[in-house]
Amino acid sequence: MSFNDKPGGSLPPDSPGNFDGGSSDVRVAIPEELEKSPITADEKEKEKEKGGSGSYWRIFTYASTTDRILYVIAVIMAIASGAALPLMTIVFGQFTTKFNNFARDPSQGEQFMRDINSFVLYFIYFFVGRFSAIFMATSCATIAATRTVRSLREEFLKHLLRMDISHFDKSGTGKTASQVTSNANRINSGIAQKLVMLIQAISMFFASFIVALAVQWKLALITLVSVIPATMVVAGICFSIDEKIETATTKIYSQASELAQEAFSSIRAVQAFSAQDRMMVKYEKYLVEAHRVGDKKSPLYLVFFPFSFFFTYAGTALAFWQGYRMFRSGEIPNVGTVFTVQMAMLMATAGLTVISPYTLAISSASAAAAELFEVIDKPSQLDSLDTSGDKPDTCHGDIEISHVSFAYPTRPSVSVMDDFSLRFPAGKTTALVGASGSGKSTCVGLLERWYEPLSGSIRLDGKELCEYNIKWLRSQVRLVQQEPVLFSGTVFENVAGGFLDEQRALPDAQQRELVREACVLSNAHDFISQLPNGYDTQVGERAGKLSGGQKQRLAIARSIISQPKVLLLDEATSALDPVAEAIVQDALNRVSKGRTTITIAHRLSTIQNADKIAVVSNGQVVEEGTHKELIALDRHYAALVRAQDLGENNKKETDHQSTVDTNDHQLTALKRTITAASQAHASAEAKKAATEGTLHYGMFKCIWLLFSEQPDMTWKYALAICLCAMAAAVYPVQAILFSRILNVFTLPRSEADSQANFWALMFFVVALNCIAAYAPLGWLANTESQKMSHRYRREAMHLALHQDMTFYDHEENSSGALAAKIDAVPQDIVDMMSLNASLMVVVIINVIGCSVLGLAYGWKLSLVVLAGGMLPLAAAGYYAMRLESQLDESNGERFASSASVASEAVGAIRTIASLTMERQVLKKFNEKLSEVVTSSFRTLAIRMMLFSVAQSLDFLSMALGFWYGARLLARGEYTITQFYVIFLGVIFAGQAAGQFFGFTGNHGPDGDSDLILDDVHFAYPQQQQHPVLKGIDINISPSQFIALVGASGCGKSTVISLLERFYDPTSGRLLLHPTDIKSFSPTLYRSHFSLVQQEPTLYQGSIRDNIALGLPISNQPTNDDLIRACTLANAHDFIMSLPEGLDTPCGAHGSQFSGGQRQRIAIARALIRNPRVLLLDEATSALDTLSERMVQAAIDDARRESGRITVAVAHRLSTVVHADAIYVFDAGRIVEQGTHQELLAKRGRYFQMCLAQSLDRGVS
Repeated sequence: MSFNDKPGGSLPPDSPGNFDGGSSDVRVAIPEELEKSPITADEKEKEKEKGGSGSYWRIFTYASTTDRILYVIAVIMAIASGAALPLMTIVFGQFTTKFNNFARDPSQGEQFMRDINSFVLYFIYFFVGRFSAIFMATSCATIAATRTVRSLREEFLKHLLRMDISHFDKSGTGKTASQVTSNANRINSGIAQKLVMLIQAISMFFASFIVALAVQWKLALITLVSVIPATMVVAGICFSIDEKIETATTKIYSQASELAQEAFSSIRAVQAFSAQDRMMVKYEKYLVEAHRVGDKKSPLYLVFFPFSFFFTYAGTALAFWQGYRMFRSGEIPNVGTVFTVQMAMLMATAGLTVISPYTLAISSASAAAAELFEVIDKPSQLDSLDTSGDKPDTCHGDIEISHVSFAYPTRPSVSVMDDFSLRFPAGKTTALVGASGSGKSTCVGLLERWYEPLSGSIRLDGKELCEYNIKWLRSQVRLVQQEPVLFSGTVFENVAGGFLDEQRALPDAQQRELVREACVLSNAHDFISQLPNGYDTQVGERAGKLSGGQKQRLAIARSIISQPKVLLLDEATSALDPVAEAIVQDALNRVSKGRTTITIAHRLSTIQNADKIAVVSNGQVVEEGTHKELIALDRHYAALVRAQDLGENNKKETDHQSTVDTNDHQLTALKRTITAASQAHASAEAKKAATEGTLHYGMFKCIWLLFSEQPDMTWKYALAICLCAMAAAVYPVQAILFSRILNVFTLPRSEADSQANFWALMFFVVALNCIAAYAPLGWLANTESQKMSHRYRREAMHLALHQDMTFYDHEENSSGALAAKIDAVPQDIVDMMSLNASLMVVVIINVIGCSVLGLAYGWKLSLVVLAGGMLPLAAAGYYAMRLESQLDESNGERFASSASVASEAVGAIRTIASLTMERQVLKKFNEKLSEVVTSSFRTLAIRMMLFSVAQSLDFLSMALGFWYGARLLARGEYTITQFYVIFLGVIFAGQAAGQFFGFTGNHGPDGDSDLILDDVHFAYPQQQQHPVLKGIDINISPSQFIALVGASGCGKSTVISLLERFYDPTSGRLLLHPTDIKSFSPTLYRSHFSLVQQEPTLYQGSIRDNIALGLPISNQPTNDDLIRACTLANAHDFIMSLPEGLDTPCGAHGSQFSGGQRQRIAIARALIRNPRVLLLDEATSALDTLSERMVQAAIDDARRESGRITVAVAHRLSTVVHADAIYVFDAGRIVEQGTHQELLAKRGRYFQMCLAQSLDRGVS
């Protein structure tokens, strides 16, 4: 790789994936070969079959009897509140008759006022009734919805934990956070308040027609036939298509969320390889597909909204035209009857207006539910919670595998075990050794019943495994995996995760004593005692606050605490230093007595004392016997032993000075390249401010910020505002039209006939205006909201991937929580900024227009109605919205916490299944959900009370308007026309306001080339009082191989973290001599480093994709590049043996491969970028001996040729005997340093570590 390359960092400004023309800092260029849709044709076909209203109604099957009673009350109250406004039109009609009669005969002023005072009381009654109904409906529905969705979340996770492991091999685990958070939130939204408002709107729509039919059936029937059928046909077609589109986009976003969680759960690897851009490219493919599918909604919006309004206003024109003729013919006795029917039509219009966004919420909830039900409905072949099967009182532990053949379900053509036969005697220790991928760990999967063999049998105590109850079987077997998995929580909680049911029932004191005893046996007690809170110390997500060795010892303690009959140790001591390994091995030897112990090991010093050793190759046992017997055979096993014997005097090159001199200028060039490139990225450090806290803005501030961030969209926003103004003009115009219509009834017939025709035509013009305004507005709103969704999801992902490591140390920024937020928050923005934003603008313009109209016609009545009705209504709505926002934010944080529990458990499903922890996970998940339910109920009453006031206050406003308007009319200050224009204008504005609240650094160094740690001290930001490094001094020259060894938790891996700039030293300096590396751009600095971690991380995608992740996005590797890297990592042969070769899918977290195979792919990924500094954190711990030696030799050769610095952390000392310098760490300090031979001569701590790992020296 040329030093002039500029990998990582910024994203090109000409991204084809950039739809919105936003800021270039978050654009991602998609290589041509990666621009394929991530959704296959089969998946698209399945999406067409999913969703539907059935999924929506099925949600309510998770409601308890109490919840269903609450829903019944909510539905009844919603219907009642919806019917209140149409019933009010009857009183409205009576008012109209009284006002028109008074206009014709002003002499009856006193009787007129008495009648008005009487009618005003009806409005007050309506206010009380509607307020009570809305309060009860929304409260009951919200409580029931929260409880119902809680049950659905619990059932979803419960079923997910019951699934067989092959399900996760195929579908992955990362989208769990999205499913239990974003999808569940959408369901909650669709069955709570929005459902109530939808029922209320439907009730108002139909009640309006019932009232109209009751008042004048003939006139109402004409209107009914002209409006309802056409509206229903349009709505039915549009909502059916919309639901399918929602289902498809939900699926795509779930897959994107899965990718996001994979990235966040291995953020160190992502940042170490500067792989953020490659992750963004993968993420971008999902966003592009979701954008494409979401754009299909635009034609629906173009049709539904404009034609729904058109049919209603055209029906109103027809109703008035026909009503006038019926009045003149004597079929209708008074103008109040016509006005009641027309007002009922307008109420139907208002109902139709608010039906639309609420039906979209229902559609979204249905699509989200379909996503969850897809998992819930999938049968499990091996149900971990199944109660059937034998549960013997005793278990002896005699295991026999006979003629077993097996292939993983995801790769059925690749045989992993072929006629495998082996007996594991009860109470004896049997060790399995052999090359990576030979089938050793597959034995564990079969014994744990994660999978079933294709043929052959596996027996425990003479009985087939499938005859036993799964939970009972797994409680008799305990597993310590090659890659230890711990969970968020305390040390005590993690070790106690291994309890049996009867142990969990013990008092807390006894449980703690059992945990302490297990930790003493696993050599974990001492380091636990030194932690800040001892056994109550939080370990962080994936135990990120502990070293690999510390995690492994806790995992061992967890496995032995239940006193299992069968113990499975899959490289159980691979992460331990030699001294700790010897102590733990001795403890394991003691606890293994009387138990069947199956040990898988590459480090052969750990299994010399096994009762039987079996050598596995290509899925078969090729050799078995004791250590001495196999040594005597001098075949496979003896060769492995010779390769690991540290007793040999290996010749070491002692003089590399010429190589150092040759390559010294190259590292200097590296520094200068970083210098030049860093200056172009000086502003990147500004993102740190994002981690300091959360900024809180009001809704209008948020909307303004969103608009202002997209200046290139100004013309579209201007067009949208113009269209909104056209739509909003309907309301003040209809106020004027109504006043003119009512005046027609007082005119002589000769003049009235022409006037009636004209004003009816004007209503039809209003209907046409609705098409002209809402058609382009609907199209524009959807297309822009889809772009906004694309942009903000991409930007959120980009920013989240580029935070400092301390950001991820915070509990609220766990991988599950981040994935959930990135899925949910942009969706909230889209919900606010899509059609809802347009409708809010329509409402605002409407309120302003109607208020100005009222003030222009008569300021007295306008001010009274505005001050007495509009302002209180706006205040109540605003505070209800604020309270709801605060509640949503609080609930979002708590739901993110529950999502972290779910995603963490599913991400470690093998550990959960092995420890039979399913019920414990569900209990913890339920506790998190209970916190949300309880906290949300506390503020529910106030929020719903304010909301109910906002929805009901227009009745009091009407009462005030009629009463004061009548007084002004009686005194002769206003004409009847003035009154109607002002009153109707302000009332329409008030109704619109009620609807509004229902939507709711850098420069580079010069100088020498050494990499220097100068008196470095460090403590993790969350544990400042506990220093990890105490005065570290190391000088590394180009081409040098430096090894860091010592006990687990002594600070070795922390040095790697500092070299990668995951953290900066607390004090002291880390120099690319003579300049502190803090002055470099972290991204550009890391681009010349490669890291291979102890726990290799692979991502969804092919082997090719995973290896290419080591290169910048602009540098696509050729097949020759990939083959060379795979050959160096000794991975080429096994990859080429796979049917799809480099294009073989890796599965979630690389689950399709053994630990050794994953490690070799990770090494190939590190080597393909030809780094100047290679960091190996137990990089070969998962490899068999021969693979390890070949990889080590390849790394050494490349180091000498290129001048590469290599820094290795190792417990297996055979990997560092050729190091130029070995640093022995203890408690954060360097206690010894020198070459292998020099340290052996000192006969100090390193000497003791070597003795602990030396094998039979008689092997030659």
